[in-house]
Amino acid sequence: MKKHKLIIPILHVLCPLLAESTNENEDDDLAPDRAAAEVIDTMALNIPKHVFPPVFEFASVSCQNANPKFREASVTALGVISEGCLEQMKKKLEPILQIVLGALRDPEQMVRGAASFALGQFAEYLQPEIVSHYESVLPCILNALEDASDEVKVYIGEDNGLSIQ
Repeated sequence: MKKHKLIIPILHVLCPLLAESTNENEDDDLAPDRAAAEVIDTMALNIPKHVFPPVFEFASVSCQNANPKFREASVTALGVISEGCLEQMKKKLEPILQIVLGALRDPEQMVRGAASFALGQFAEYLQPEIVSHYESVLPCILNALEDASDEVKVYIGEDNGLSIQ
């Protein structure tokens, strides 16, 4: 993929697929969004320095999209790559957290749920750097614990190093 310069074109196709979903079967592993997330995760684990820049660019642009599916996809993408791209993400943690914490305040529950997922991933993979951002992260977590949606609370409530028990 590197030799033929296919990484960026592939990610330019996969990242928007995170905004696609079929509501027919929630557990369908072949759903476009799930399949895209799996491929992005695999790419991030194997070629992180090539995956992070285009995914971060997608997230930076899509987090402001009028379509909530793209706002959801922006933070999902960041959560998905956090294990593989942890070193690159630790260096850009401030702007990444701006995207995710902003999404945690989104009016759409699906966007807040994706932001909650991303924060849970960050708590697992971006240690210890994530802890130094407690002043901005902790108030958002406390607000998320009060969210009416279980989808938002499920990731925040997990024992992941950031949650309040």
